[in-house]
Amino acid sequence: MVSSGMKRYRQRTDDQARLIGDAATTPLNTAELFGRSAPVRLEVGFGHGRFLSQMAEVHPEVDFIGVEQQDLRVTKTAHQSNKRGAQNVRLYWDDAHRFVRERLSPGSLERAYVLFSDPWPKPRHRRRRLMNRSFLLDMAWALQPGGRLIIASDTHNYALQALTNCSTLPGMWRNCYQPQGYRINIPTRFPTVFEQHKKAEGCSICYLMLERTKHEPLPRAAYPGLNGGSPLRRGDHARGNAT
Repeated sequence: MVSSGMKRYRQRTDDQARLIGDAATTPLNTAELFGRSAPVRLEVGFGHGRFLSQMAEVHPEVDFIGVEQQDLRVTKTAHQSNKRGAQNVRLYWDDAHRFVRERLSPGSLERAYVLFSDPWPKPRHRRRRLMNRSFLLDMAWALQPGGRLIIASDTHNYALQALTNCSTLPGMWRNCYQPQGYRINIPTRFPTVFEQHKKAEGCSICYLMLERTKHEPLPRAAYPGLNGGSPLRRGDHARGNAT
């Protein structure tokens, strides 16, 4: 069901469309995409776009890419970015894992954010969780050495499962939150819509920060959504910072 506030994003203006990328499967050339050579950051599941548009506004020296599985949110985030004068943003409507695998060149990212992706709490649905070993391996390919992956979740076992999956990729990730490996309820400069709501409800938030090491990434198996596999549905990883 589409809320009344979101219905206006069914139609895109030309200004909004200029920030929204194509649906191709070829790797992105970020220098051509943004018309310059600059550090690139990615947000997976940007939801209503508050975090992404604010980050782009205060960091004009950085280029930001966002991928989201709900097209109305893509249009809304383009609107938010234009409203803030942030033109260093490009947005894509796609499955997050497929986007990271197909469209990001090795070592192209300085930083990536996965903030409040759907934890799929029911045991029978957990195969749909985004932060599996395969995704973390693809993210390791996309991040440059020293690049960081920031994860936040109100479902603590989901965040801790991401840490466990990282441990199956030996030498590729360094945990920046030692000794415990995570932090709870740290201050955030630009809280997402979802984060703000959850903290207001009294929920605690688990944060992870992982740094890509200089080790060569492990070889990758075929992505299950490619080459004849069963593609994931567009909603499978959607929740983001958006509800």
